[in-house]
Formats: sequence, structure tokens, C-alpha cells
Amino acid sequence: MHTICNQPINWNSPNVLEQLAQNIKSPLESIIKAGRESDTYDKDKIEEIIFRNSREISDIVEEILAKAKAKSLSVTYHHRPEIFGIYESNENVRSMCAGEVNPQKVAKVDQEWLVGLEKEVYNNISQDYLDLGELSYKMAVSERQLHRKIVNLVFLTPNKYIRILRLHRAKQLIDGYVQQSVSQIAYAVGYSDVHYFSRLFACQYNVAPKELLHSLR
Repeated sequence: MHTICNQPINWNSPNVLEQLAQNIKSPLESIIKAGRESDTYDKDKIEEIIFRNSREISDIVEEILAKAKAKSLSVTYHHRPEIFGIYESNENVRSMCAGEVNPQKVAKVDQEWLVGLEKEVYNNISQDYLDLGELSYKMAVSERQLHRKIVNLVFLTPNKYIRILRLHRAKQLIDGYVQQSVSQIAYAVGYSDVHYFSRLFACQYNVAPKELLHSLR
């Protein structure tokens, strides 16, 4: 993880672009200031300031390029559904599944289908109710097929599957400091009842969203 001015870059955060902009802004401003105040510095001092801060910017750019390349390779060669990572890292999610999910036994075409399904869910995640008929239409299957495929691939009903993704996105919002209150987070992932959302979140992550939000401040 690259750090500049004690500001770590969280590459998994939804606001990573804002973090990068802030980290580039600081050394860039130092270069501009040195140029404007050249009369107050000797030549060697100006060159040292420009070199040091230019190197910091260069390091960030190099890391961005490396991350972009790694992501490009990942997208090209390995579309891995997020639900697999959620399942592997969360015992509560595993207990919700009617069977054991083994990603290695899921065909690539089915993994691609799950990635597409996740995209549709996330694109409409702020909606109070995700219509399964509409979701199945977008996935080019019947509602019955949608139900059967989700059950067969991840051993979850569609509603449980969607709920897990909603709460996963909520945790991402908390971890990334994207929202300032539990109610904002709840609404962002489609829950109008904040107390109900908090109860579901605690069941999935063993901590109330309010407690988690405060612990990260």
C-alpha cells in the first residue's frame, strides 16, 4: 500500500479516485509553491523540492498503472463473482447456504453469468424492491430458471442472495467512509427501515453498522 502525507490508498474503497487526487495534489502544490517562491530559495533547494515531490507523483502514477494492468488481466482471464469471496470470508454467509460452494467446480460460463447477475443487482441496489421478473428478463432467463440457477450455483434463494450483496455493499460504504450515517447507508442499499437493516447487517457481520461506523472514525 502506497502512502503519502500519512494518507493510505485503499484500493478497494469506492472513493479511491478521491484519495488518489488528494495524494497527488499535495506534492503537486509543493512543486508549484517552490516555483512561485523561487526568490526565497536557492537553486539547490528548489531542485530538491521539485525532485522529491515529482518522484512522489511518479510513484503514485506507477502504482496506478500497475493496478490498472492487474485489473485488466483479471478481467480478461478471470471473472470471479464477488459472492465467492463473501462466502469464503464470512462464516454467517456460509451458514445461510444450503450446501458447500466450491468455486473451482463452477464452470467459467456460470461464473460469467454470476458476474453479470451481480452487476444487475448492484446497478439497482438502491431500490427498495428488486423485481425478480425484471431481473430474470435482464439475465435472459425465466424467473424459474433464475431461481434454479442461483440455488444450484451458490445454494441460496434469490432473495437471500440479493440480501447478502446489499449488506456487502453496505459494509463497503462503511469501510470506505462513503456515507456519514447508518440511515444514509441503509437507503443507499435499498432499505427504508433502518432498524431492520441494522438487524440484518449485525446477523451477517456480527456487529451493528452504527458500531462499525463509529469504530472507523
